[in-house]
Amino acid sequence: MTKIFHTLICLVALVFFLEACAQKKDQKMIYLSEDYEKFPYDIYEPDKKYELKDHLREISALSYFTEHSLLCVNDEKGIIYKFNHKKKEVTKKYEFDKPGDYEGVEMVDSLVYVLRSDGRIFKVDHLKDKNIHSVKRTTHLNAGNDTEGLGYDPSTNSLLVACKGSPAHSNKYRGKRAIYEFSIDKNELSKEPKYLIDQDQIRKILEFDAYSRFSVRLMENINPSQGDITFQSSAVAVHPITKNLYVVGSVGKLLVVLNPKGDIQAIVKLKRKIFRQPEGICFAPDGTMFISNEGKGSKANILKYSFKQ
Repeated sequence: MTKIFHTLICLVALVFFLEACAQKKDQKMIYLSEDYEKFPYDIYEPDKKYELKDHLREISALSYFTEHSLLCVNDEKGIIYKFNHKKKEVTKKYEFDKPGDYEGVEMVDSLVYVLRSDGRIFKVDHLKDKNIHSVKRTTHLNAGNDTEGLGYDPSTNSLLVACKGSPAHSNKYRGKRAIYEFSIDKNELSKEPKYLIDQDQIRKILEFDAYSRFSVRLMENINPSQGDITFQSSAVAVHPITKNLYVVGSVGKLLVVLNPKGDIQAIVKLKRKIFRQPEGICFAPDGTMFISNEGKGSKANILKYSFKQ
């Protein structure tokens, strides 16, 4: 009896030890600044996972629409898809322009804005009508900047445009990733970035946080034609409660959280087995987070996370 009891005690102790090791490992995957106490999502344990059908295999962006619906685009067709995550299916399609590389979508009041990778922004109206109306706005950004992220900042009534590629038309911001501001009131894009994410700072943080092997591997595999691949922005969204910016990088598999001043608050490593190719992010008003992944040889999906204040 004593031997059985001793064995049980050892097994319980082993379970607690393994759980502690797993938690410690996950902590190394998440860097938090001194003034950022806790990352408010169980990023490796989504509450829901919605698998998408073939027409959204190349899903490239998300926007909150209603309590049970999200708006999506893919990077091949000029179509806005309404995905009902309660029914787990696309319930409507809105064709707004010809096929192209569409990488961002954002709902603002009754209007929908769609971002193309060459810097052009489409304003789409009358989604409730059969014949929707679309207006294209050219900006000073182009295909070299590779604009991939579109978010909405209600504090300034502006769209945030994140560049995956070059941050500018010169080497002025070399080594950084840029996020520009498109004023909805003025209908124009800022000449200078509103936010700059320093890739060298990201590397230093990751190395400091016992994460150096990942950083070194990135540095060893940099292709000069692609630029620095430590972090390349693919989606951006403003948190409705904390007002922080969440910037997803499919290249680099990172989620970077900035405060409204642009300071890095957190860096989260996105595990490849969960995030095959994260290309979209959005929030519900209560802080619920949605992240979309392109199919990349399998089914695309949308992951849902509850906000833990």
